[in-house]
Amino acid sequence: MTLQVSADLHSPVCLASQRVFCSITFTNRGVTEETLAWAGAQVHCQAVFREEIIKMDSSLLLPISPNTGTTFIPNRGEKGHTLLSTESTVLFCGLILKPGESKNVLYSEQIPGGGPPTWSGRLVKYSYKLAIGAQRPGSQTQIFRIPFRVMIIPEYLYSSYVMPSPKESNPFLVSEKKEDPTLDIALQALAIETSRRTAMNYTLKNTHGLVGKVSLFKPSYKLGEDIVGLLDLGGATIACLQLSVSLQCIEEVPSEVLQTSAPQGCVSSTHSRHSEACHNTLQSQFALPIPLSVTQSFKSSTVTVRWQLHFEFVLGRKLPNELLLDTPTISLAGSKAVLWKGVEQVPIDTMTWDLPVTVLPTLPDQAEPLAGPQLQTMTL
Repeated sequence: MTLQVSADLHSPVCLASQRVFCSITFTNRGVTEETLAWAGAQVHCQAVFREEIIKMDSSLLLPISPNTGTTFIPNRGEKGHTLLSTESTVLFCGLILKPGESKNVLYSEQIPGGGPPTWSGRLVKYSYKLAIGAQRPGSQTQIFRIPFRVMIIPEYLYSSYVMPSPKESNPFLVSEKKEDPTLDIALQALAIETSRRTAMNYTLKNTHGLVGKVSLFKPSYKLGEDIVGLLDLGGATIACLQLSVSLQCIEEVPSEVLQTSAPQGCVSSTHSRHSEACHNTLQSQFALPIPLSVTQSFKSSTVTVRWQLHFEFVLGRKLPNELLLDTPTISLAGSKAVLWKGVEQVPIDTMTWDLPVTVLPTLPDQAEPLAGPQLQTMTL
């Protein structure tokens, strides 16, 4: 029994509503003739929740099929619940392979829209998989799965940039059927949204006065881009001794789906950080890279994933010119000079501030190198 099944996923990173392609090869490695009763494939999204924290809404899940050994159930034996799936596709029936013979099938399926992107959080996980099942006559169905990454384009980009196409008014013109251009237009909308420059200036104050100003140059960023900002301390009335800004991802579960005994359903993770001592600094800038491997901003019925810049300021309680240094005067060959000496102790206050930013998906081709090889093999 040496039937080998190998599957090569052409694109391990896709956008929702795109088509996924997989080349599946069935090879007889033995010395006798082999028979396969049938083979099938299906794409599904599996959701895993921390059930001690989250109450599951069964209306959002697909019904569970009866688990028999001879039926094709792509999520059989998997942890979690199926959120969405495509229809099962029969690749063939009654395949007979002679020794050394192979049968290649190209599987193609459109990824369903309306679902969440691939997300591996601490409270919720969403994973997309291509399941391939095959069965020998009189044996149980064997299944293996190929994970792949799915990104989504937010709905507001469709409504903002996708315009209805004009209708032809000439009855003598023959209109040709064309492919749905919605996804291509959405990709153009994504490029427009992330290239739009809009200066955003924020003035930071506390009870003692002006801390400084922070400027960003656009509100939305693609995966893989740098978030570049400017810090202006020129007109500050409070001395800023140290600055730290970090890019944080916040995973938050709505209160209505939290278990009554669960703690607050919000966790954060830091992905990049910039720190500097900025005393006597008039202006400074920071650049925080967004990793290609992280997940975009999105919201589902169970979890909200958002991004923010977390600022931490160390402030002196005196005015900037009062805080500078001890300045004893010394004489050098009849002339006076000032010796600048740092103070040993400074009374300080700390201040934190969170600035929300929007992280959007990038083109699948740019994220593919991080996905790794997608060739998998199973022996029946």
